[in-house]
This record gives sequence, structure tokens and C-alpha cells, in this order.
Amino acid sequence: MRSKYWVVLLAAWSSLVLARETITVGLVAHGEAQEAIAAWQPVLDDLAKATGSNVKAVAAKNYAEILDGLKSGQIQVARLGNKVALEAVETADSDVFAQLVLKGGIDTYSSVLITRKDSGISSLDQVLQKKGQYRYGSGDRKSTSGFLIPQYYAFLKNNIVMEQHFKSVSYGNHQDNFLAAAKGNVDVAANNTDDLVKFAKKFPAESKNIKVIWQSDAFNFDPMVMRRNLPADTKAAISQFFLTYAKNPQFPDAADKLAKADALAGFKLMGNSQLKRIAEVELFYSQFRTTLDTSLSPADKQKQEKANYRRHEQLISLLGGAH
Repeated sequence: MRSKYWVVLLAAWSSLVLARETITVGLVAHGEAQEAIAAWQPVLDDLAKATGSNVKAVAAKNYAEILDGLKSGQIQVARLGNKVALEAVETADSDVFAQLVLKGGIDTYSSVLITRKDSGISSLDQVLQKKGQYRYGSGDRKSTSGFLIPQYYAFLKNNIVMEQHFKSVSYGNHQDNFLAAAKGNVDVAANNTDDLVKFAKKFPAESKNIKVIWQSDAFNFDPMVMRRNLPADTKAAISQFFLTYAKNPQFPDAADKLAKADALAGFKLMGNSQLKRIAEVELFYSQFRTTLDTSLSPADKQKQEKANYRRHEQLISLLGGAH
């Protein structure tokens, strides 16, 4: 009887330990979800070795699924874009701890607008001047390079509301939009400089048909976030792994694994405060949208503008203050 008791107790204890030591890493897939998991799996296997934890990956083509996983606690660590990382800090009890660095030490990239070379479109100005003529492929609404940056810098600053200007608007991830533009299913599409390099290798024939008609200033490449309620030693182990992985002698083949996982060179330290630039763009975007919204009365616009500023102040406080 006593032995049966200990077997039951040991089984229960083992289940608790297993649950406590499982780290789920969320990946936003710029192509197909299974491709993202396969590319990152060797790196995550090394994370499991370094931390002694069970590590599994989940991937999604839209940012909302990964953000929801962070909010619910089903995902503990995630690779995100800057815009959704800001939202994770704000609403998902998460903090930024690292930034992805591309091969060659590149840690920035730019948003671009692309079109087919034979589309007859030669510039952003041409697109802006011809209301109702072109079909637009937008990124996910939570995407930095696919949505926020082109929305503000290419369109709203030129007094253009995307949904009112284009003949049609569709939404997809970067690969979806690249292929839609290459095949002529949309006339103009949002993308970014990093993914264009990858798509040139993955889709060489389609890439030959694509040209860039607008490019933004550079901004920080993608952050890594983790939930604040993880045990302190777990957070330290995860952070230590990523920040030292590329040059850790324990993992001599790390460079090859990183190269296959989004053409990475490694990771570098990043904190919440480095999202302040994106918070500023979020404010400007919201204010321009409010100003150009013809459905709002002057009183409603004033109310919305105040709400935008209140959110911005709260964000800046979360990100460590104004300095």
C-alpha cells in the first residue's frame, strides 16, 4: 500500500516538474508556419540543453495568435516585430530582452513598397496621385514593416487613408504579399528589405519581376520577449542562452544553426526602452488617422486625440520614462 502511495506521489511530482520546466517559444512566420518551426528547431533544441527544460515551438502567420499565447501564458518566449512587441509589453505581461542580429552584424531593416516591374508604376507619388486605381497588399495590422511604417510614413503623412485610397486592400504576411505582387494579384504591396533578400533565394523567378518603389528609414530588427512572471532563474537562463549562443563553445555549430534560422548571426541585448521610437510612430499614426477620419465630429476627434495621448504617456512610462 505504501509503495503504491509513493508511486502516485512520484508521478504527481514528475508531472508538476515537467509542466514547470516546459518553455514554449512563439514564432511569427513570414512564410509558412511549419517552415519557421523547422528553421528554428535546432536552435531551440540547444535552448533545451542549456536550460534543462523541455522546449517546444509554435508558429503562426499572424501576430495576434502569438500575442494571445503570451497573454494566456501558453507561450513564455516569443520572436516578434517591434509593433507587436510594444503591445506585448503593454498587454501581455512581457518584457523585451534581446534583439535578432542578421548575418554581417546587421541589426536594422526597412519597410518597402513593391510592385511588378511591368506594372507601369514607377514611384510612390504615382500611387498617391491615382485614387481608386490600384490594388494594395497590406501586411498584418500588427506588423511593423508591413503595416505601421508604410501606413504612417508612406500614406498618412501624405494625407492618404489606405482603405479609402486604393481600389481594394488585402492583408497577408510578407511572403503572401511578395507572391501576390509577383503574380500581379495586387499592384502594390508592403514588405521589408530583409525578407526581400530571403525571397530572392526562395523564389528567384518571381523575384526577377519585382522592384521597390519606396523604402523607409531603417529601424531596429525584431525583438525577443519573455513573460515577466517566469521564475527569475528561468529568465536569466533564457536570456543568457540567447545573448551568448553565437559564440558559446558549448554549441560549436551555433553559427550554422543561426544561419538557417532566418539568416541570423546571433542576438544582442535589447530592453523595453528601445521600443520608444515605435511608440512615437504609434502616436503619430493614431493622431493622423483621427484627423483624417471624416466620420468623427470635431468633439469626437478631440476626445480620441486625448485618448491617444493618454495611451502614449502610459506606454512611455512602461518603457522606462521619457529619458
